[in-house]
This record gives sequence, structure tokens and C-alpha cells, in this order.
Amino acid sequence: MTLLRSRSSRAYLLGIALLTTLLTWLAWNTNAPKMGFVLSNPSDPLGYYQWLPGTFLAADWGSMPYVHILPDGKGLSLFTYGVGLLQAPFFLLALLYCKIVGIKATGFELPFVFARLMATSTYCALGLVLLFDILRHRIPRYMVWITLAVLLFATNLYYYTVHDGGMSHVYSFFLFAWLFHNTLNMVERPNGRSLFGLFMSGTLIVLVRPLNGIALLLPLFYGIPWRNALKDRVQWLVRFPSWSIAGVCVAFILILPQLLYWKAQTGSYLVFTYGAKGEGFFWWSPHLWDILFSHQGGWLLYHPVMIGAMVMLLRGACSGKPPYADWRTILLVWVVAWYLIASWWNWWLGGSFGHRGFVEHYALLALPLAACVDALITWSRRFKWLLLFPATFLIFLNIRMSHLAFSPMDGPSWTWDSLITFWGDAFFQ
Repeated sequence: MTLLRSRSSRAYLLGIALLTTLLTWLAWNTNAPKMGFVLSNPSDPLGYYQWLPGTFLAADWGSMPYVHILPDGKGLSLFTYGVGLLQAPFFLLALLYCKIVGIKATGFELPFVFARLMATSTYCALGLVLLFDILRHRIPRYMVWITLAVLLFATNLYYYTVHDGGMSHVYSFFLFAWLFHNTLNMVERPNGRSLFGLFMSGTLIVLVRPLNGIALLLPLFYGIPWRNALKDRVQWLVRFPSWSIAGVCVAFILILPQLLYWKAQTGSYLVFTYGAKGEGFFWWSPHLWDILFSHQGGWLLYHPVMIGAMVMLLRGACSGKPPYADWRTILLVWVVAWYLIASWWNWWLGGSFGHRGFVEHYALLALPLAACVDALITWSRRFKWLLLFPATFLIFLNIRMSHLAFSPMDGPSWTWDSLITFWGDAFFQ
């Protein structure tokens, strides 16, 4: 058994290394023409990244460049520091390299660009390997490979890894996968390490993107009738008290710097940063249909492969039969996210390719996507090879669209005619 685990660990490490290398190579070649702007351009990626040079080089969070200026003249970063925390090991390696070769570091030189590309690729690879470990116990391995290949290459997970890796979504994708992995471990074989992992992954999810805190519904309700959830989850804490205390302490340590920053800049420990900018939600007029099928980044319009996953998710959740009854929690998390994003003033999440708000949810939707792959292969048992054509077509279309995507692909100038022209370019350009 020990040898088997050792071999499995080596295989996973090899898979992570190969995937990271492939994705970093793709990202490096794709971003080569615009290397000088990858980090320093005043946009969301800079908002996430600026915590690192502000911490390790300037030693002053008050000097970060991409901030909202408050009435008292202080600057407030709209972005929490979670992505920067995950990027920190790669940033420090780049900083060490600069010191060794004698480059005066500002945090925006080429080694730091490469480090950020590698960070995004690594976390995408980690997320996919965690999903592989989840799925391999539930479906044949060849279906796992197909599912993960479709997930990576036929959705905007590819785009936000290879083309726009400075955004938070791939980091959240990894954290969702880690949360899901820990949740399944606690449901199927409870142990202290997985409980500690729940504290870690849940805290980092909130630090990377506070809105994604809705994912914490997963460990609360998954694998048990909802009416018994609270009592059962308290038993986890009682059964593993040392790990519970350690988890709470580490969660507090991770959150504390963010609270202290908000206190220093605004006088309050809890801040809705976008509210300071006058942005918010329109709860009574959500664009529920638009974020799925609008020409402005409609998720299922740009990535139709996920229609099959959503059909299987709804079918399984409504059936209530094991093991699909547990999918009700996945559906709950997705529906809450759907409503929240649809209610946001900028429901299309400006500059989004295929609606980026759902990228992190692929970690949870991998199960119904695998069920869809299983159903299609079973249904076409005598003609399995025919499935290669639609799968290849969707992968080709997504990769071509990803390479041709530009900004802005939204706003008044982006119409249905613009999208149709874009599709035509993807085929014939």
C-alpha cells in the first residue's frame, strides 16, 4: 500500500510538472509580443499582483499604484491580496534570480513576468490533478482523461491560463478543486489533515475573491441531508480538535493582514471595496439569461460543451438518487453564483471571454461533465469514434477564439454581428 501511494504520488508530480511546462510554454509564446505590458498595465492583473512588489520591494502597501482614491486622499486597493499570496513563491524565485545575475528589480522585469506565467500554469495543473484524483474513483480512467481534456481545451479555463493568466480565476479554480477534494475526503474518510485543508482552502478562496465565499456551502452541505448538516459538521470539529484549532489559527493569521490594511486605509476592518467606488448589485433586475447566452460573453454560447454538463447536473440533482443527490449542493453553489453575478452592475464582467465568472466552478462541474461524457460514450457504443468530431471541433473553436480574442469584446460596439464575424475569423482567418 505504501509503495502504491509512493508510485501514485510520483505519477501526480510528473503530471503536474508536464502540465505546468506545457501551459507555461504556451503562455510564454502567446504573451511574448506584449511582455512589457503583462504586469504593469493598469488593470485587474496589476491589482492582484501589486501586493508583491508592495510587500517585498517597497515594504509599503500604501504606495501601491493601482488604487481607488478615497475622499481623504488615501488609496484603496479594490483587490484582496490572495492572488499575490499564491504567486509569492514564484515572485521570490524571480527576485532571487535577479539578485544572482545583478538585475535591479522593480517587480516588473522579464523574470517576474515569466514567474507569474509559471504560477498560473502551476495552479491550473494542480487543480486538474486534484480533479483527476476525484474522478478516477468514479469513472474509467480513459473517461477521466477525456473529461479533463475537454475541461481544459474546450472552455475558457484555457484562455485564463494561457492568455490572461493574471486574473484570479485559475487560482480560484485550483482552490475550488482543493476544497472539493478535502470535502470528499471528510465525507468518505474523515481525517484531521483534510479538515485542516478545508480551513486553508476556504480561507484562501475568500482572500482571492470574496464573492467566491459561496463555495463554503460545499463542505457545509455536501454528502448529507441538509437538515442534518450543521450537527454533522460540528462533529468534524469535535472529532479532530487539534486540527480544528490549528485551522482556525491559520485562517485568522491569513486574514489578519487584509483586515489591518483595510483598517489603515479606511478606518474599518471590513470593507466592500467596490462599494467605495460606487459599484454594486441590482438585486431585482438580474441578467440571468444574458450571462448564459448573450453575445457579450454568454458562458454557454461561447462554451457550448458545458450545456451537457449543466443538463446532467440538473438531471442528477432533480433525481435525488445516490450518488446524484449530493449534486444538489453543487447546483446550489452554482445557482447562488449565477444570481450574484447576474445582479452585479457589470454583469458581463468587462473584457470577459466566455464569461469568466464561472471558470472556478469548473472544479465542481467536472463531475456532471464526466457524467455527460460517460452518457455519450455509452449511448454511442458502436460509433464512439463519431464523438471525436464534435469534441475536436469544440476544442479547435475554443483555442482559435482564445488566440484571436481581443479587448474590448463587450460594450456598445460589440454586437451580434461582431460575434458572428469573430466566429468566421476563427474558422477562416
